[in-house]
Amino acid sequence: MSWTFPLFRLFGIQVRMHWTLAILLVGQLIQGYMGQSLRWRAVTMGILFVSILFHEFAHCWMARRRGGHAEEILLWPLGGLAYVGHSGSPRDELRVAGIGPISSFLFGGLCVGALLASGVRWEWEYLNPFESWWYPPPLMNEAQNFLIHGFRLNVYLGLFNLLLPAYPLDGGRVLFAFLTLRHGRRRAAELTSMIAIPIGIALAVWGVAQSELYLILIGAWVLIESFQLRWLLKMGEIEAHPGFGHVSEFEYLPEERPSRKGWFTRWRERRAARREARRLAEEVMLRERVDLVLDKVSREGIGSLTSEERRVLEEASRRSRGGVR
Repeated sequence: MSWTFPLFRLFGIQVRMHWTLAILLVGQLIQGYMGQSLRWRAVTMGILFVSILFHEFAHCWMARRRGGHAEEILLWPLGGLAYVGHSGSPRDELRVAGIGPISSFLFGGLCVGALLASGVRWEWEYLNPFESWWYPPPLMNEAQNFLIHGFRLNVYLGLFNLLLPAYPLDGGRVLFAFLTLRHGRRRAAELTSMIAIPIGIALAVWGVAQSELYLILIGAWVLIESFQLRWLLKMGEIEAHPGFGHVSEFEYLPEERPSRKGWFTRWRERRAARREARRLAEEVMLRERVDLVLDKVSREGIGSLTSEERRVLEEASRRSRGGVR
């Protein structure tokens, strides 16, 4: 936080910006000015800025709606971070993490609605990331082109966060919460990191192949977080991980839940339970037969017992001495 500065406060939430992001924005504007595209770059960065804020404020809104709190949003080169806390249950974490991508789709839908209201016909090519982002004036004016920018940026932002199950992206947090419901926190953290590592490597490699610095940085971020999580799991200090601590997007942790037993384990337990039930039934029957034999001995003497009745007493004697059961 020593590398950040405050921008404004909205709904009681302080929005801060990292100095590295400010430097990058200035560099983009200078590059646009030198290339005669200053206006285009400035408006596009403005749309991205508003989109990320909308996304992060959605996290804050859901956290408060679930009885939690939200104090701060940080804008940095890789997007935004909302510092919130909630009840700690996996279901609340699913809601808080999942609302981010949903809000991006909603914002993109608002852009499409405004575009259609302006008289532009819907075309499926608007969803194609390889199509031109700038349509010539006979087709669209400048404002309509920027609505296309807003639609595409938010759809891609939502899909990127939702479909990549790589912690600490929203998709990774959703995956962690879902796995926690089924396997408990420690196992969920282990599985989440195992899934995130190859995704981080793929993002970094793809970024190198496409000469995209942001993809390289996001891949590196995913790898650093995943390896840090695995190391803390190995040390038995999962609570020390920034993603699970009091200074992260999710402050509280779900309680441990025992993992679900497999079919073979449940089958063996059922067999053992049936054997125990049979043993107890045999014990009851034997005690009843022993009582009858002892009653006969008290009335007629030991010599009156048959061979079968003597075996009953011998069996009861063995069991009482801890013999074969």
